[in-house]
Amino acid sequence: MNQLSYTKYLQEIIADTAAGYPIFVSGLGKKLAAKYNLDEKNANAAAAVAVKRIFDAKANPTLRYFGKGIYFLAKPTVFGETGIDKEKLIELKYLSGDNGYETGLTMMHKLGLTTLMPAERVFVSNKALGRTKRDEALNITVKAPKIPVNKENKPYLQILDLLNIYGDVPVDADNPYHIFSRLIEANRLDYRRLLFMADQHYGNDTILRLAHVASRQGA
Repeated sequence: MNQLSYTKYLQEIIADTAAGYPIFVSGLGKKLAAKYNLDEKNANAAAAVAVKRIFDAKANPTLRYFGKGIYFLAKPTVFGETGIDKEKLIELKYLSGDNGYETGLTMMHKLGLTTLMPAERVFVSNKALGRTKRDEALNITVKAPKIPVNKENKPYLQILDLLNIYGDVPVDADNPYHIFSRLIEANRLDYRRLLFMADQHYGNDTILRLAHVASRQGA
């Protein structure tokens, strides 16, 4: 197969993508690899060439470049073109496959623990690769987890992270620990596991706050 065949194939896939949905060149590379039995490196290289060719030639006039390796289809409206779906992009880039979760002041606000409106959003993700990074394009901060995130430990880490920053947030809910208690019960989390993880990966303040939450259990 030649590059023109790859380009035609990917052009059809791109055309069938919903407006605003993030199009990752790496994802297109995987489709090429499966379709034409290519190795990953060659498939990704072919996909990058094909998408750039489609973009430069305006073969799909609604195709837009967002950032390195990421495109999307724009949709015209009376208010101008629609942009990329940033919520979906955050999910796909940092959270998919149970790789991470949202934390910080935004989550405290969503849970009703504080009325303060957050200035930024913070996420914890395995894809932070061991460091804190600022994703300027998405206007978010991404932090590395204390331990690798997976499906089983994600809700535990999210609760403990919030308890960990509790003292740094202007909490103004009437019964904040009761809110945590209800959240733990709703997710059917095990207090013994929460305590073990708090002891292993967090400080004494987090353990003490968890004890306050446990005292509200069933209240």
